[in-house]
Amino acid sequence: MRRSARHLDARRAGARDDEGAALVLVLASMMILTMLALAALAATVSSTKTARHTQDYQAALAAAQAGVEEFISRLNREDNYGTVVDCSNAAWQGPRAAANSCGWGSGTPVGWAPVVPGQTDADAAWFHYDVDVSQKTTYGVVRLTVTGRVNGVHRTLQTSVGKGGSTDYVYYTDFESGDPANEVLYPPATTKASSVWTTAKRNACGLNGYSRAAYFWRNDSGQARSDYPNTGSAASPNGCIEIRFTSGDELDGAVRTNDTILASLRSGSSVKPSFLQTVTTSDKRCRTPGTTNAQWEANCLRPGSVANFNNKTPQYDVPEYLLDTSAEFANHPGCHYYGATRVIFRSNGRMTVWNKRVNNGDTAPVAIPGPLGTMPQCGTLAQLDSPSGADVPVPDEMVVYAASSSAPMRECRQGEIGGPSGRTLPIGTYTGQTIDSGESFVRDVTMQTDSKMCARGNLYAEGVVKGRVTLASEESIVVTGDLVLAGGRGETSPDLLGLVATNAVEVFHPRQQTFTSARTCSWYSCGAWRWDTGTETSTPGWPTRYADPTVSRNEPAQGVQIAGSIQTLQHSFLVQKYNVGGDRGKLFVYGSIAQRWRGAVGQESSGQQNGYTKLYRYDGRLRFATPPYFPRWANSQWKATSTGEIATDPDVRNG
Repeated sequence: MRRSARHLDARRAGARDDEGAALVLVLASMMILTMLALAALAATVSSTKTARHTQDYQAALAAAQAGVEEFISRLNREDNYGTVVDCSNAAWQGPRAAANSCGWGSGTPVGWAPVVPGQTDADAAWFHYDVDVSQKTTYGVVRLTVTGRVNGVHRTLQTSVGKGGSTDYVYYTDFESGDPANEVLYPPATTKASSVWTTAKRNACGLNGYSRAAYFWRNDSGQARSDYPNTGSAASPNGCIEIRFTSGDELDGAVRTNDTILASLRSGSSVKPSFLQTVTTSDKRCRTPGTTNAQWEANCLRPGSVANFNNKTPQYDVPEYLLDTSAEFANHPGCHYYGATRVIFRSNGRMTVWNKRVNNGDTAPVAIPGPLGTMPQCGTLAQLDSPSGADVPVPDEMVVYAASSSAPMRECRQGEIGGPSGRTLPIGTYTGQTIDSGESFVRDVTMQTDSKMCARGNLYAEGVVKGRVTLASEESIVVTGDLVLAGGRGETSPDLLGLVATNAVEVFHPRQQTFTSARTCSWYSCGAWRWDTGTETSTPGWPTRYADPTVSRNEPAQGVQIAGSIQTLQHSFLVQKYNVGGDRGKLFVYGSIAQRWRGAVGQESSGQQNGYTKLYRYDGRLRFATPPYFPRWANSQWKATSTGEIATDPDVRNG
């Protein structure tokens, strides 16, 4: 019995030991589970915080974007909004607001506006913006720095806002038919007096003004220029003159026309004119363009036309119109000259200007200061009249403008437009000889038209442009040589050029002709004096060539380059005497072209190419900036042209 009792006590003691070990194990397990639970809870809390921060981070960006859109909506309601600081706009309040009547200065706290109007929760979505309108008048650009704030999280966008304009495209036309003012296309003796030119036909072709002109496609009123095709000769047209793209022409950039494009092959060539980017037309047939190049040709071009669309589907859109703001250039900052004016740009940021007294009627140039008060140097009457011209700085971020003068309205005579020794304009030896003089002289026949009289506001330009400047004229701009950019072509070039003419932008192609005063006499009397004329010939060495700094050589090797944005508000971009003189090479435009009417730059005759083949290439910088004071679409809206995120300014974050 005792042994059994001892054995039982031992077993009880062992059981107590086992119970203690189990308790330790249970406690340890509970501690581990508690730690795991706490870790899971911590992870959940951290995850929740991370998710909330991510949510707030995205929401802050959305709030910033809402601020951008809110400011743009204000601009589209009131085009001049932002010219002065809006004191009632809380989002604008802050230490960086421009000069204002609100009392805001360096010590002003940052103001915020709610994304949802009426919201008062400080942790909700809010935005603040700083506004830079210093380039709104000059370049049509407003720069916004907009910060969004949500629950203490900040994100900031920097956005450029601008209006759409002709610089959206490498090529724009209102009408694809020839300019009615071009007397090579429409000889006055045959088109203005001939009985075949009915009022309806004159209207459709534009001879009575562009407001009455018709597009090739039929509009809702039943009018169409296609009802009046030309079946006559070049010397005696009896219908509308249509201009075409042809083999070798290449357009690298978006193309836009309110009309319908005509395109064809050159004799002996199988190469189609090439459109490397999207073509947009207002011809309603293009609403359903199809899916193949052949269908695009059939539905979006003139009947029978061919072109290579390079796998870019053409599209339809309603017409867009140029806003004729040419009269406004008379008041824009820069150098304003009177009568025929010649400018040669140099790569050092200066230009030589000739504006002779015989052209300006002894009227001195007018210098209009820029928005920041910078006064351009335009030269004196004596300097402008001298053989060496006036050497002045390029009016950066301003204009060079030529207006008509009060001088006698007559043909320019030898050298009266000026220029370097041996390169003066006009070329030739005409000095005003009279028909009964018995003398002879050589003249440039392109100078004989009324639009080229010396008192007219024509601007003759060439050279290497350093700076940002727009050339403008009351009449025409004549490109007498390459216009290249000192900083080269490309996204990083600081230079920008615009050419805006009320009449036309023309590529110089002088044609010399000899005039001899003569009369026929018999043994008893002499007949009336007359001018005997020789054969027209091209003048070698024009346009003047300048090496393109991008490649340090002439580009193109044969032809001419215009690195700028061209806009003709009433007429066209053309080549003088484009129909004679043989193959001139490539007409290389790096920038954009916008014209009321289609301008002729070349013509094939009996298998012989005269004039230029087109090479038009878009300058990508025009998506974000334009030359100074460049015109906009009549029906354009403000929109964001570029947006990028930047670090939030500490003063805004803590304000």
